[in-house]
Amino acid sequence: MDLNRYTFPQYHLQQIRVHSYEVDLNRRLTITALFSLLQEIAWEHAHLLRYGWEHLLQKGWFWALSRLDVELYQIPAWTEELTLVTWPRGLDGIFALRDFEFYNSLGERVIAATSSWLVLNIETRRPVRDSWHSDFDFVERSALSANAAKLSGVNGIPVYTEPLNVRIGDIDMNMHVNNVRYIDWAYNTFGIEHFQSYIPQKVVVNFNAEAKANQQVDVIRFQPEPNQSLIDINFAGNGKNLCRLMFYWKKI
Repeated sequence: MDLNRYTFPQYHLQQIRVHSYEVDLNRRLTITALFSLLQEIAWEHAHLLRYGWEHLLQKGWFWALSRLDVELYQIPAWTEELTLVTWPRGLDGIFALRDFEFYNSLGERVIAATSSWLVLNIETRRPVRDSWHSDFDFVERSALSANAAKLSGVNGIPVYTEPLNVRIGDIDMNMHVNNVRYIDWAYNTFGIEHFQSYIPQKVVVNFNAEAKANQQVDVIRFQPEPNQSLIDINFAGNGKNLCRLMFYWKKI
């Protein structure tokens, strides 16, 4: 793959190296670290396009990630060097779409992802419907075959439940729980034996509400199919869903 065709401003590239603190017991990139990388390059490109956190703050707005689908064809290993590419793809109703791809040193695509974002009003927490995107030069190219999916809940008996308190280390600059923290909570519902036997092939995430400091949440895991895990993260008081995740697993 010739990565030279991915040029700014439509595309943004980042050269990365997988660090020791980003890998698991198999010396492979963790899902939590992967989602941190996606979030960071998205913020970086938005900033370069003058639609970053500080630019939206001047208008009383902020970015909120709503949905994300990630497909993993190979899981990068410790010390591996990668190129991460991102681009804004267009609109789907009130959602702004952004895609991502990871390439290894041979130019092979090892990970692909698509995401759906909202621009929210800081005061009302409601979507902004102004034509803020009128000067965007969108790329008509998709990393995956469809936009990030909306997940449905499942009925049945959970295989794991854990109550958690939202602590100060969970809170980001928008004064709510950081997106990646939900991934971390879900990831940690699995024991070491699971990751000795399985690797993720796909992860789908829906962020449905925001949690703030000192609130209580329940992390609840279901297993709808042998190779699937669905995790609901809900408010402890009323059961309102904050985040829903689906992991698709492959046996090692």
